[in-house]
Amino acid sequence: MNRACFIGVLMIVVPFCIDGQELTMKFDFAVRDFYFNKDSSIYLKKRDLHVESQNLEKTLFLGGYGLKMFYDEGNRIITASNELVRNVASVRFFNKNSEKQERVYFYENAKIIDFIVMPEINIFVLSLTNKKIVFINYEEKSRFRKVIEIDAQALSRKLIHKDGDLFFATDHGQIYKYSLKNYNNTLIYETNDPITDFNINQTSVVYTTINNKIVKFNLSTKEKKEIKLQNNFVNTFIQLRNNNLICGSWNGSIYLVDDKDFKIKKELNYHERSILKISKINDSIFYSSSLDKTIKKWHLY
Repeated sequence: MNRACFIGVLMIVVPFCIDGQELTMKFDFAVRDFYFNKDSSIYLKKRDLHVESQNLEKTLFLGGYGLKMFYDEGNRIITASNELVRNVASVRFFNKNSEKQERVYFYENAKIIDFIVMPEINIFVLSLTNKKIVFINYEEKSRFRKVIEIDAQALSRKLIHKDGDLFFATDHGQIYKYSLKNYNNTLIYETNDPITDFNINQTSVVYTTINNKIVKFNLSTKEKKEIKLQNNFVNTFIQLRNNNLICGSWNGSIYLVDDKDFKIKKELNYHERSILKISKINDSIFYSSSLDKTIKKWHLY
């Protein structure tokens, strides 16, 4: 039996609601990326990487302000950082059990906007403020090799690696697919709005824009569904396995969007400032970090 979810003054029975939220951590500085499991907590705070578990607690220096990290649930942690004053970015490799970094890659004259790792082919990808997207091979421990460079001609705020292709969205409202097999760069969707985040599958693309929109577009039928927010925009979201959305916004609100009718089922206002990251543990639990210097844990049902 589904429990009742209150929306305004109406009581509607739906299976997509919040059972509760709890404050997980409160900091003296906002956390931009994090990883939690039953045994450990790993997070980027200001210029440090923090690793905490039952038998381990340490802080590792990042060189710049931590933006994003990759953790493979083993011992390897790869971080992306930007220096505050100089126009320099760095990618650093750590062993979870070590007391210092193992190696570092520097990119000069630009800062990182987004960062992903393709561990199966030993490549990380950087989206940069000079409107370039670069692929760096890190297989050889003695050096880093730039193997691909894309001139995106616009800032790209989100990179996705899926099925041997790199997808990226731009501030010009374009979504591209770059094939790692034949190196073709194909425009697959275009809108008039700068895109803040997106996700894509075989049938549809879901994206958010700085102009207050949440959009779902069916690539086959060309059907378009749209939600227009009032005086707010979504800067990050995740899709659950049932394709429902959890959207984090600029003013700190979190929106639960039902995929079937593509409408907001719930607006949650527990954060006081912009949402930086949403990460799911499973389809019942997710975490959110915010510029209000907190991380909260949420329970869905």
